[in-house]
Amino acid sequence: MILTFLRIAYLRLRNNPLELLLVFVMPVLFFSIFAMIFSQGIAAGTEKPLRLGLLLPAENVAAAELLAELQQNTSVICTELGSLPMESERTQRVVLEAQNSSHYDLLLLLPADFSTAEKYRFRMRLVTDGQNAMAVAMVRAILEEYYAVQRVEGVLRQMEDSAAEATAERTAREQLSIQRELSRRAALSGSGAEVGLELPAIDAAENAGESFRNPSTPRELFAGSGAPPSINPGKAPSTVERLASGLAPPVDLVPEVPSELGVEVAASNKDVERLLTSGPKPQISVDNPQATDQQNPRIAMYAAGIAVLFLLFACTGHAATMLEEAESGTLDRILISEAGLLQILAGKWLGIYLMGCLQLSVMFVFAEAVFRIHLWRHWDGFLVMAGSTSAATASFAMLMATICRTRSQLQGAATVIILSMSAMGGSMIPRFVMSDRMKELGRWTFNAWALDGFQKVFWFQSPLESLRPEVAVLLGSSLVMLLATLLLSGRWRRGT
Repeated sequence: MILTFLRIAYLRLRNNPLELLLVFVMPVLFFSIFAMIFSQGIAAGTEKPLRLGLLLPAENVAAAELLAELQQNTSVICTELGSLPMESERTQRVVLEAQNSSHYDLLLLLPADFSTAEKYRFRMRLVTDGQNAMAVAMVRAILEEYYAVQRVEGVLRQMEDSAAEATAERTAREQLSIQRELSRRAALSGSGAEVGLELPAIDAAENAGESFRNPSTPRELFAGSGAPPSINPGKAPSTVERLASGLAPPVDLVPEVPSELGVEVAASNKDVERLLTSGPKPQISVDNPQATDQQNPRIAMYAAGIAVLFLLFACTGHAATMLEEAESGTLDRILISEAGLLQILAGKWLGIYLMGCLQLSVMFVFAEAVFRIHLWRHWDGFLVMAGSTSAATASFAMLMATICRTRSQLQGAATVIILSMSAMGGSMIPRFVMSDRMKELGRWTFNAWALDGFQKVFWFQSPLESLRPEVAVLLGSSLVMLLATLLLSGRWRRGT
């Protein structure tokens, strides 16, 4: 008997393609989606480069050096947005457009008089939208390290200049003292006084052969002021040796190597760290325009993601009533009445659309009452996005009900498609943690377009004109799916 039950379970699983899909294909599909998201997102094995937008002053050497340094950093992808004054209205418009595009994690703005000199205090401004919490800390660390390196190089250049000036001054003093001493001795020699530089008499006949037999090098000849080394040990000093002893320069005229220079340089090296720690700090201001007049913009994004996910399931379940009516014969009785198929489809679609608008409204009203998302400040943008999203989900549900033959097929197929679209579109995983490749793939789902529209309304507080791309895609996809539903709904008229 046990084997019989096992055989029944096997035959049931084999003859039900949707159950095979949910049991074996769906886990692998979800694993692949999340693996692609996190393998190049926040949990990647390799560091994900930070996308940094730059607004730099024109013809500024210090800004050009900073840009070259940032471009060499592999953890940052730099993109120049233009050369504009920091406080101009055009700059604010460029910043808003850059944030709305979602192509940058952080924006860096430099003043027109940007410099690494201490009197300018290395001023700059970082603009964030609050999505990537690590971006500000990461860029701040890079900029502070660059400023520290610039200060070290400046201190070392000052030390080198000071050492060169001290060496030149000391050398000039020594040369002047030598010239004065030579002048003094020359004056004493002219007056017949003893100057301490006498040449011994040379007996050429006696020592000529000895000199040629034992030649001396210049180094041996003009060695220090002490007793010259004996050329032939054990012999009396020759004439050449006595001459070398007499031509040795006076001890008091040999310049000494200044030891104070090395001591000063060593002391300065020890003070580099003290100078860096006691010097001025870089002035890096961080602005978040989205957080100035709202408390929880991220909560609104979570509300939108969850609302779209459950809206898809609710609309699909409501559209399944078409299949139930077709199976029970109710649809055939309605078709033979005065109501046509177009009126039936329009009535079903309008009911699903109104239910979707009501469901989204309940979700956001609850979020406003509990989490203070400032819904009443953005009610116009919310109404536009709620209507567009509900239209797209209603058309999707009607198309799925038209394609599938039974309610069980609709439930299985809708579960696979809805969960896949929600994972790739941002309803399950926030889109800002995804890689650029996954964001582009998510553009094929209307979840992503709906969430981008809600993000513009509640996060970036953009005007209604900025919602045109999202509204156009959602309403366009709704229209395409409605046309496909009308073409495929002919099977109900034929009773097949």
